[in-house]
Amino acid sequence: MNDRERKDNDLGIDLELDTKGLTLDSGEAAKPQAQNRPMSHEDMARMIAKNMAMQDGGFDEPITPVRGVSDFGEETVKPKKPKTTETRSKNAKPASKQTSKSGSNKGKKKKKKSSSGKTVAIAICSVVGVMIVATGGFYLWGMNSYKDRFLGNTYINGIEVSGKTKAEAYKLVSEQAVIPKAITVTKKDGTTFSIKLSEIGYNDNTQNLITQYYTQQNHYSWFSSAMKRTDFTFESKFKYDKAKLEKVLKRKVLDSQSTKDPEDAYIKKGDDNSYVVVKETTGDAVEEDKIDELYSYVENQLDDGSFDVDISKADCYKKPAITADMLEETCKKLNNLNDIEITFDFIYTTETLTGDTIMDWITFDEDNAEAGYTVDEDKAMAYVEDLADKYDTFGKDREFKTTKRGTITISEGQGCYGWWIDQQKTCDLIVDLVEKGESAETEPVYYVNPDSAYEYTCNKDWRTADKDYGNTYIEVDLTAQHLWYYKDGKLTMESDIVSGYPSKSRNTPGGVYKLWYKEKGKTLRGSADGQSYASYVDYWNNVSTIGIGLHDASWQNGNFGGERYKSSTWGSHGCINMPLDKAKYVYEKIDMGTPVFMYW
Repeated sequence: MNDRERKDNDLGIDLELDTKGLTLDSGEAAKPQAQNRPMSHEDMARMIAKNMAMQDGGFDEPITPVRGVSDFGEETVKPKKPKTTETRSKNAKPASKQTSKSGSNKGKKKKKKSSSGKTVAIAICSVVGVMIVATGGFYLWGMNSYKDRFLGNTYINGIEVSGKTKAEAYKLVSEQAVIPKAITVTKKDGTTFSIKLSEIGYNDNTQNLITQYYTQQNHYSWFSSAMKRTDFTFESKFKYDKAKLEKVLKRKVLDSQSTKDPEDAYIKKGDDNSYVVVKETTGDAVEEDKIDELYSYVENQLDDGSFDVDISKADCYKKPAITADMLEETCKKLNNLNDIEITFDFIYTTETLTGDTIMDWITFDEDNAEAGYTVDEDKAMAYVEDLADKYDTFGKDREFKTTKRGTITISEGQGCYGWWIDQQKTCDLIVDLVEKGESAETEPVYYVNPDSAYEYTCNKDWRTADKDYGNTYIEVDLTAQHLWYYKDGKLTMESDIVSGYPSKSRNTPGGVYKLWYKEKGKTLRGSADGQSYASYVDYWNNVSTIGIGLHDASWQNGNFGGERYKSSTWGSHGCINMPLDKAKYVYEKIDMGTPVFMYW
């Protein structure tokens, strides 16, 4: 059985065909089929139709396939009418003649129109009808499937909405939309609040667009959607009412009761006397005159397509006046104060000011931390005063071993010898070091006479715990009117002198002085007892800060010593008059800083 026959049998046709010929019950041989020609579908259909007609009672005899032209223009199977016995015997003729006659009349018989064409047509129409009904049913099924839904192969903004209702499509598109339902605002404290877009006049046109896209689809041609993709795209346009946005921001930020003002950083002293910086808090309160900065910041974010807005970055908030950074250096200094050591060198010994003492001088105002700590200057001065009482030698009496009168006590008098701490400047030095948080090894600041630039210090080599002079000095016995110079304990030079006339303004006061200034060729000018004078000297050796010095006096005419000083004519105006060579010796041989002990 070939493929064609298999297909026919699949239709349920139980026929067995002989391609060479069929034998009918009437004994007549059917016209042979064309050699080697397989039965076509049309032949098969005609035979089916004939058999159907016979089953309906239209034929009593089997069907013989007959070649001829049917209404369809193809070979048709003709039904053969039954013959009665009478007719058959009347027309009986010799077989040979009949055969010859049949051969001669072949093709000349009148074609008898049969109802078989109608039957085939009916069959075909039935098949077509079934197909139409099936197709129509399938079409209606498709129509029903896409009722109120998008056709297959439909995309909106790249999102497939095939078979989705408008509501379902809107949900899908909205979930992936650029524009959310609300703006999320993050405050400085990390909390967030939302502003619905509807609150600021935004209208979402997505739903309207989806409805438009649905309407644009021809649902009657649903079957063609499978063959062609349909894409709808749109850009969400974000338009809002700035006035409404600003009103919401003002209510939720500026007027919010939950906002906190900033707090300044400060320095706190702990139980262990150490200091720590307490960091400032920025708060989230907005400067009222900077509210426009907030509005602009949020609007710029929205215009850039950002709907998660962190307003902590907006430059609109109240700021603390003092930050931790501003106090770090101060705090470091405060903590370093415990370790500070300020050491003062007094030549033969030292005094050290430690952090323990300093910490007691520190005052710190937490409400004014930016100003830093302050040093109690009164306490610092008290410390310096103690140093002065302990180490100053200026102004103090001294035990002195004289040449002729033994050991005596010489008061400072109007002398200028000795160590004298400038208390104010030394106090300032300490305060400055403490404020800087610095340790130091230094000397106290010693006093300098502002009028003469005389510095109240002595030879460091002579300073001990007991005295501030050594074995080199000038001794002047005013009563004896005589001068001695000892160098390293050895008498090197001596001379008679004339001191000041013993009046109130011309008397030479006793005391401890120091050779500190020399000048050659000087005119001494002044006034005393109502008289002015101008005296030229070759060697001026200043030993005081009140105008007393050692100098030559040519007007004495070489007369020195004795009681000459008691004469108002020969007595000096307070200086020590000496012979020229002796004044020259002092000028040339005696070192600056040498102490001068004068006594009555």
